[in-house]
Amino acid sequence: MRRVTLMLAVMAVMVALFAVGAYAADIQGTNNSEELNESNKNDQIHALLGDDLIFADIYGGDSDRAHGNKGDDFIDLRDGDIKDHAWGGKGEDDCWGETGDSFTGCEFVNGVEK
Repeated sequence: MRRVTLMLAVMAVMVALFAVGAYAADIQGTNNSEELNESNKNDQIHALLGDDLIFADIYGGDSDRAHGNKGDDFIDLRDGDIKDHAWGGKGEDDCWGETGDSFTGCEFVNGVEK
């Protein structure tokens, strides 16, 4: 009986670990200027160098984290939910989202200079 309980506990932990991976996507940019688009999952979007366009406005009902990093980036979180966060990073970053989304390091938020 003890062995069965232990096996069930191990299986429950494995299912939980793999389920988290199924509901999140890690999207990596390059050192070039580029366009990065979200998936239909909870995304971690990381632009690197360059002046990047990050679009996390395609799928609602998720929780996206967009990182502009270096460069003058445009980050759009307007997907109809209020669970997203934009990190502008170094450079002049223009971030857009809904009331309730959060913004860090963005020089402009919804067209207003910060």
